[in-house]
Amino acid sequence: MDSTTVKALLVIEALSLSEEPRGVAELSRQLGFTKSNTFRILSTLAAQGFVRSHPETGRYSLTLKLWELGVRVMDRQPVRRVAQSHMKVLFLQLNETVLLSVFDFPDVLYIDKMEGDYPVRASARVGWRAPAWRTASGKSLLAHQPDDVIAKLAEEGLTPIEDLPALRKELAEVRQRGFALSYNGSRPGVNSVSAPIWGPEALPVAALSVSGPAERFTPERMLAMSASVMNTATRISESLGASSPSYGLRAAGA
Repeated sequence: MDSTTVKALLVIEALSLSEEPRGVAELSRQLGFTKSNTFRILSTLAAQGFVRSHPETGRYSLTLKLWELGVRVMDRQPVRRVAQSHMKVLFLQLNETVLLSVFDFPDVLYIDKMEGDYPVRASARVGWRAPAWRTASGKSLLAHQPDDVIAKLAEEGLTPIEDLPALRKELAEVRQRGFALSYNGSRPGVNSVSAPIWGPEALPVAALSVSGPAERFTPERMLAMSASVMNTATRISESLGASSPSYGLRAAGA
């Protein structure tokens, strides 16, 4: 592995997580690099257009070039392109935040959203990650992963090993009924309901979810919404040339 490349990526990640431009010295301390090494990496990234230098302060920040590249990649995501019209219908029906995410072990990565117009909202941003085992969208995707993927969560300390039996039981229920629920999932006070979107190879390629504050997302309302979420996920799957499996317990009204 090229250590210089790895270091450059770590610098980019550190800058992306910072609200303000960063100086060479503070980046060096944070990453454990020498100042000269950090300066050379920043100079190279600046020359390639990924980083902007602020001469008046001696600090550096990211440019929009990474965003530019990311948008090109996102536009090639068939599930995002296909899902948008269906997400809009679901959004108009429920007037709640609708999210599209993909599984990227050990997280879910949010790749699209439509947000409700309530004054109180609870929404992830596009590009945010959340631990898969804590979210409804993550559980709807984990439920169809091989068991060694679930075991790996505990082996790598990503979920407490004592929670593994309960997680496996919950995922079995998700497989049977076709949707997942989360209460206080990745953030306190936020609940959500999700269903998987299937691809042509009979594997989930994404998850569709609806989320909001716990005071609106009561257990009863979430169960009622599950039918709409499942039906919309099924229509997206069909648009991708796939079909959803027959679940043992269909959502109410599905």
